Amino acid sequence: MSEDAAGKDRQFVTALARGVEVLRCFTPARSELGTTEIAELVGLPQSTVWRLCHTLQRLGLLVPGRDPQRLRPGYGLLSLGVATLVKGNVAAEAEPAMRQIAQRFGVAVSLAARDRDSMVIVARAEAPTILRLALSVGSALPIVTSALGWAWLAGLGEAERRQVLTRLRRAAGPGWAALAPDIEAALAQHAREGFVFNLRRFHPDVNAIGVPVVAPGGGRVMALNCGGAVSVATPEKLAGPIAAALKGLAARLAPVLESG
Repeated sequence: MSEDAAGKDRQFVTALARGVEVLRCFTPARSELGTTEIAELVGLPQSTVWRLCHTLQRLGLLVPGRDPQRLRPGYGLLSLGVATLVKGNVAAEAEPAMRQIAQRFGVAVSLAARDRDSMVIVARAEAPTILRLALSVGSALPIVTSALGWAWLAGLGEAERRQVLTRLRRAAGPGWAALAPDIEAALAQHAREGFVFNLRRFHPDVNAIGVPVVAPGGGRVMALNCGGAVSVATPEKLAGPIAAALKGLAARLAPVLESG
């Protein structure tokens, strides 16, 4: 939610939201940051960012980096994140079947949930192959270019999908013209076949397929994908046995998604 939109919500705590935005600055590629860099990323004054970082340090959510002038996420954040992955939730339910699919077809399988304009992997299984992407639980993939994102969009109700696409279009700016045809084609494919293809679009050496996981009633939506080297994950295999396996897993997870 933007601060403009938040300003219309009397229950919205802007200071808390700014602290969360600071934490979102840290990624696997940006594991340590200085307050100047954080201020640039979040678009806030340096003095405000310093106070936010000081508070987050006092709470153990940020700690000094290898360079004491820089910060990195603390183990306190891990304790918060673990709550989303406790046994009994949809990720834990999915993992055994995901491992079976990965091993059977020599591919990688991911389950992901939406976080703003990205899909965050909450469970992943990989077969031992030569080609392995640097993805793991917690990795984020753009909705607009990934099979996970396209599948998630396909699982939404029409009204919610329009709202999300409007947000994505505004975020993409002039780049939307290049992105829209792939998204439209994926949505059309899902309407016909119940899955989406991402053939060498996200990565030039990888083919992938995605299916939505939709709770009964459509209240929650996640996505599954399966991908591998183009020589292994051929379109024929993806559309045949792999699609059948993913659809079956999505159907089994749907009621768990509603309760978990």
